[in-house]
Amino acid sequence: MKSNQNRLLQSSVFPLFFLLVIWAVFYFDVTYKLNLHQYGLLPLSTHGLIGIFTMPLLHGDLGHITSNSLPLLILGICLFYFYKEIAFKVFFISYISCGALVWLFAQRDHHNSVHIGASGLIYALAGFLVVSGIIRKHKALFGISLLVIFLYGTIIWGVLPSEYQKAIHYIEDIKNISWEGHLFGFLTGVCLAFVYRKIGIQRPIYSWDINNDDDVDESNPYWLESTEEENQSKEEPQQDAFKNTSDNPYTVNYTFIPKKDVE
Repeated sequence: MKSNQNRLLQSSVFPLFFLLVIWAVFYFDVTYKLNLHQYGLLPLSTHGLIGIFTMPLLHGDLGHITSNSLPLLILGICLFYFYKEIAFKVFFISYISCGALVWLFAQRDHHNSVHIGASGLIYALAGFLVVSGIIRKHKALFGISLLVIFLYGTIIWGVLPSEYQKAIHYIEDIKNISWEGHLFGFLTGVCLAFVYRKIGIQRPIYSWDINNDDDVDESNPYWLESTEEENQSKEEPQQDAFKNTSDNPYTVNYTFIPKKDVE
């Protein structure tokens, strides 16, 4: 029990640290009016390339950063707890890949709107946890998949363009939501789930999963019968059962007298 608690605490260190960083950036941005959003990601722009690294750290307002904080913490802890062998790889590849894909493929509007926020990273972690738990066929990991679906299943609609989100009443009005960041983040997480599917916790192999017929020598038409050598090897222990195996050079013979002959 104590070891599980220690492992949970260790798994919480990096997600909490990252959360502290984005809150610190937001605090200094608001307090000193730094207008850091200008360093967000601007698709297909040399100036906007820096946004690949800064996009997840920047947030527009208090509601924006608050809505991203809890999912980022929960999903991050799940990642580092159940996938500790590849957690940093998945996190940082998702961090960079999401921004790079948005820079390459996101549509640039006439307002030169920049993309900011950690929601793309959240979608990447959610996609990884859900798909990885399913394809690994491990009970605990599949349970995490169901938990993520239960808590954040509705975010899947966030990968759709804003017009479609409004049509299904996922959002009340057209807002500046980076659905491209959601989409490419989710796709990144799904791809990483397949890439790293053989690293980390795996489904246990049970005895009934093993096909014993694979060990059969089909070149021998009499594989069901024991060979003479095998029969001899089975009989040898019985024949040698009464041999003297001790260091004593003398052999003791026991003579049994029938009971009726005893006076």
